[in-house]
Amino acid sequence: MKKVIVIVWQSYYNMLYRASKNVGHLMDIEVHSARALDNDPERFDRVLERLAEADMLFLYRSVESIWDRIEKFVRERKTRAKVICLSHDPAYWTLSNVRPEVVSRAYSYLVINGEENVTNMLRFLAAEELGLDVDYASPKEIPWEGLYHPAAEKVFSGVEDFLRWYEAYWNDKVSKGTVGILFARHYWINGNLDVENTLIHRLEKSGFKVIPAFAYSVKDEALGTRGSGEVVLDWFLDDGGTPRIDAMIKLISFFLGSGRDREGLSDRDVASEGIAVLKKLNVPCFCPVSSYYRTVEEWEREELNLDIGWAIALPEFEGVIEPIIIAAQREGEEDSRERVPIEDRVDKLVQRIERWIKLRKVPPAERRIAFVLHNNPCASVEATVGAGAHLDTLQSVVEIMKRMKEAGYSVDPPESGKALIDEIMEKKAISEFRWTTVEEIVSKGGALRLLEKERYEEWFNELPEKTRLRMIEAWGNPPGELKDGIPPAMVYDGKIVITGVSYGNVLVMVQPKRGCAGARCDGQVCKILHDPDVPPPHQYVATYKWLSREFGAHAVVHVGTHGNLEFLPGKGVGLSSACLPDVCIDTLPHLYIYNADNPPEGTIAKRRSCAVLVDHMQTVMTGSGLYEELAELDRLLTEYGETRIKDPGRAHALEHVILRELRKSKLDAEVKVRIGGRRRSLSEIGHEELHSIPFDEIVKEVHGKLSLIRNSQMQDGMHVFGSIPEGDRRVDFIYSILRYDAGEDASLRREVAKLMGYDLSELLENVSRVDPKTGKSYGAIIEEIDVVSRSIIREVLREAGVALGEGGRKS
Repeated sequence: MKKVIVIVWQSYYNMLYRASKNVGHLMDIEVHSARALDNDPERFDRVLERLAEADMLFLYRSVESIWDRIEKFVRERKTRAKVICLSHDPAYWTLSNVRPEVVSRAYSYLVINGEENVTNMLRFLAAEELGLDVDYASPKEIPWEGLYHPAAEKVFSGVEDFLRWYEAYWNDKVSKGTVGILFARHYWINGNLDVENTLIHRLEKSGFKVIPAFAYSVKDEALGTRGSGEVVLDWFLDDGGTPRIDAMIKLISFFLGSGRDREGLSDRDVASEGIAVLKKLNVPCFCPVSSYYRTVEEWEREELNLDIGWAIALPEFEGVIEPIIIAAQREGEEDSRERVPIEDRVDKLVQRIERWIKLRKVPPAERRIAFVLHNNPCASVEATVGAGAHLDTLQSVVEIMKRMKEAGYSVDPPESGKALIDEIMEKKAISEFRWTTVEEIVSKGGALRLLEKERYEEWFNELPEKTRLRMIEAWGNPPGELKDGIPPAMVYDGKIVITGVSYGNVLVMVQPKRGCAGARCDGQVCKILHDPDVPPPHQYVATYKWLSREFGAHAVVHVGTHGNLEFLPGKGVGLSSACLPDVCIDTLPHLYIYNADNPPEGTIAKRRSCAVLVDHMQTVMTGSGLYEELAELDRLLTEYGETRIKDPGRAHALEHVILRELRKSKLDAEVKVRIGGRRRSLSEIGHEELHSIPFDEIVKEVHGKLSLIRNSQMQDGMHVFGSIPEGDRRVDFIYSILRYDAGEDASLRREVAKLMGYDLSELLENVSRVDPKTGKSYGAIIEEIDVVSRSIIREVLREAGVALGEGGRKS
């Protein structure tokens, strides 16, 4: 009997394994997953030895390390086998040693897929390459896309037919909305639909209609596939462009604009096309995680490191949300693996989708919103309320509330950010700390709720046992106990104190303390100093649970970069119900006003606390320039440059004046010159040594230091969310971006330099050099270029009708 060895990508293994059983009477066939061989080097060595005796070798190349050895083995002709090598990249097909038409047809069978087609592929290869007298059928066409439902007897090719069937199936039940599910054809053709079926069942049980659609992941004109983006627009929008759905679950990691002729991540248009599709759809798009590499048991005890790039990071480019893990692998017969749902995580996703849809459907006047300000009590509790990188969080919250009132929300905002912080501090609506006791918080009205122990225990007892035990070990039993000399956190008369200020249906709260309790601050009561992995106190968890379960917030908005919710203990990605960020955020829709120039930590917030980031603009940056003593020093240096040839006597006198100004401005400690074989600051050098140094060398170094100072950018105030800089601050803001040309051909700064007779690159590389024509340092000339460039921007804005006003900085 002919010997056949099959080594394939895991995604094709299950189907080939099933098909091999159908032809086992015709040939001796063994099927291996490349993933399994890669994980078991000894087994791979045994298989490699058997390749020499095989009559046919069927390969589907993927990314595992074993493929280099297999390719070397084949190319060195260590096997007599007929070789059929397939891959998504046709370049790998060249390893085949059979006729190209055989390889091409085998690929057609496999990519169309299905047990009947893959069985016929093996029969085809047996007849054509092994000479067996067997019959086979041509590749059978199977839908590339369709609308599926586990209760339906068929797959629907058109949305109208599906909706007619579904209305009869739904049978006039009350609906909370409709959810679209987009999943990969691969799982439908392989019959591995436990995840999709579970999602459909849980959504329908929660009162939602479902439109489940599968598609081939990429557009391929040769195959005749439309790609997932076109399917979404065709089936999830009606003929008038109105969404048929209230939310979408995307179970495909590929971009919605992906195609065979596209270059993936190197093509910036691929992700942007997917974004355009989602903008047309205009509903929340959830992209839960299915682990390709981990079993459920492995996920429970390990991180998802290998899945991050494909299952989490790639979809983020399209702006999808909520990377909650809902599926992992289950080992089956031989090398087979099946994707299976993680039941409680599916429930979590469905509950969060329900809250997002509810947020959209509830009228603004009925919506309840909680703003959470950040606080670092260890750095002075009162001074850090509302801290946020480059953002005036207090004024921002007030401005947002004012806009909310205009939009119909039931809110009575304070007059200003100062009024907001004054009310927070007058009521002591913060955590107990140093001179602020819990008794004072309650007496001054800072408590929104005194939460009974019994009520909190209802929520606490929902947590996994290991999480409850960790919290009890650190903080005692609910609501908190005196433990190792540390008092319970924010407990008054046996009740948990939840603080904040109410403005109608809108709350403004200060994030609870993360790792300490009581009013003492001596380093001994702060557990997080000694154990960064300590769980938060009961009051921390109670605050977020109360917002979600009792206050009934339709959304929580964290304001400013950054708080600590996303840094609580737990998994890095793919969190479980035992992870503290997952515990606290509960099912609350989570918006996070975040600094746009901090993507690494923003990514953590997205992945660990289900945050939807709303980036804010940066603080206006402006040139620091020179002032007072430094401006005078610069004037003296310019005069020195002009007189050193024409009037040596005046130049000598200026040398003494310049040295005096250097000491007066304390810049002598910053300016260094080489003397005695090493660089030393002028302040370290004695009088005689100082006068032994050529003065032009000192001038060059001072010019360099002044150029660094005058051309540095500094912040000008704080940004207020939703506001655009006015007057000359807008000019400064635009120029702070345009001044960095990043090597682009079109550069405002570079063109201005050219018009003034200079090469910008030369100026930037030699800022301490003095221009003999003007006597000015290159650094001073760069500053003049900046002044001219700002003037150009100002004139462009005026011509565009932008009123800059009289206020602000003049350049």
